[in-house]
Amino acid sequence: MKKTAYKFRRLLAIGMVVATFLLLLFIFFAAQSVFEIWEQLQGLSDVFFYGYLTIIAAVLFSSGWVIVKLLRPSKDKEDALKEEKVTQDTVIKELEHAEKTGMDTSELQREIEVLKERKESGSIYVSIFGNVSTGKSSIIKTLLPNADVLTDVRGGSTQEIKEYTWTSRSGDHLILTDLPGRSEAEGYLDEVVHDEAVRSQVVIYVTDSDLTRSQFNDILTLRSYGKPMIVALNKSDRFSDEEQKLLKERFEQQFKKEEQEAQKSKRNLQLVFIKSGGTEEIIRIYPDGREVPVLRPRQADVAALANALQEEIDAQSSVLETLRDASVFVLVKQKLDHEKVEFRQQKAEGIIRSSTRKAVLGALASVSPGTDLIIQGVLGTQMVKQLCDLYDVPIRKLDIDKFFDFSQGQVKKSVPILLAVAGNGMKAFPGVGTVTGGLTHAVAYGMIFDALGKAVAKTLEERGQLRAAPAAITFKEMLSENLETRAKLFTKLVFDNRKK
Repeated sequence: MKKTAYKFRRLLAIGMVVATFLLLLFIFFAAQSVFEIWEQLQGLSDVFFYGYLTIIAAVLFSSGWVIVKLLRPSKDKEDALKEEKVTQDTVIKELEHAEKTGMDTSELQREIEVLKERKESGSIYVSIFGNVSTGKSSIIKTLLPNADVLTDVRGGSTQEIKEYTWTSRSGDHLILTDLPGRSEAEGYLDEVVHDEAVRSQVVIYVTDSDLTRSQFNDILTLRSYGKPMIVALNKSDRFSDEEQKLLKERFEQQFKKEEQEAQKSKRNLQLVFIKSGGTEEIIRIYPDGREVPVLRPRQADVAALANALQEEIDAQSSVLETLRDASVFVLVKQKLDHEKVEFRQQKAEGIIRSSTRKAVLGALASVSPGTDLIIQGVLGTQMVKQLCDLYDVPIRKLDIDKFFDFSQGQVKKSVPILLAVAGNGMKAFPGVGTVTGGLTHAVAYGMIFDALGKAVAKTLEERGQLRAAPAAITFKEMLSENLETRAKLFTKLVFDNRKK
């Protein structure tokens, strides 16, 4: 083994010697060539000398310009990066634009109004987040002994979002938001709980054990909004001092990378050990052997959490509101993007359905060979324009023509198959008679238009622009999917329109 390693190192050394020799040889010859060319240029007249230098400079400049263009992000990418920055102005403009297109933005507008109300109140909102039965309500009960807070040893006692007013030792007016536990009530509250945590200025994440993968991901998600965050490890009396030390080291290791980024903006992710009190169930064993479950109070100590919370408020009082506002606008933007996708999909389906129906009617109304091609060309162009308008994509006739050119070949190949499949679909409708040929023609056009519209919509949604080649590939795939089912669907459509 050592002999093989030595041979390899020797070969590597020989290779380095050869490579060095060749590199030096190249430098010598290159330098010699440059000097010879320079001497020859010196003998030329001024016109040829400066003309030659101009040509060399132009070549070098052109080459450098091409290299810069290749390495520099494209304008589309630069625009995308600019668009990623979410601000109040950009969000409001998007909401106004969405409302003009017919979207219902009342819920999102309400989100902005709630933000405004909270800003005017001057209070600091602190949300207490975490899994079911980790002691969130007990923490509030300990901080506010006189508050009407329901706690239950079985867990899951908080079924709705509740707010409690607490004045910190420095006189700050805090609103503590008690959130239902994560995955409470089969998870239907998870989104509501998450949104409320985002609306707050400080987040307290409560756990009663070492972090699980889902808890780690929760913290990363909430952390991404850039607001102060405290992780409170509850029921700490179950852990010895040595175990608490190990838990803290593991926690710091888990979030090492995130903390390095956070410290750049002077934001810390703190871990504190607390005992929120509440009650616990024990089994009391009597001398006669009876075992009886008994509830007893647990000792509470949340001083570490109160101190950490006060430190965050004192250290970041000037930016708490800005951080909260930024996270709310990000939340609104995310919801708007999600609703926009659903809205566009529904509208696109309507445009495609309407255009397909017109194509079927156009095929039925054709009275001479070639007339249907003219009709379908106009309808196809209108459909593509409507879909591009829906997705806010500027479109040129050249782009549409290019897409149709790419798709035309596939249509010609598929028409015989579509007619055959449509003919089989006709067998489910007795008494068709001699007009079957015209009807199958209309069914085929219906299937083509449906696939065409869906291909365009999918391309616009995924790429944000109409790319002729990818859209044509998608069209080819959709044209060949579920032929028999689609044939029956459009056969029924043809017959319904024929009766009308």
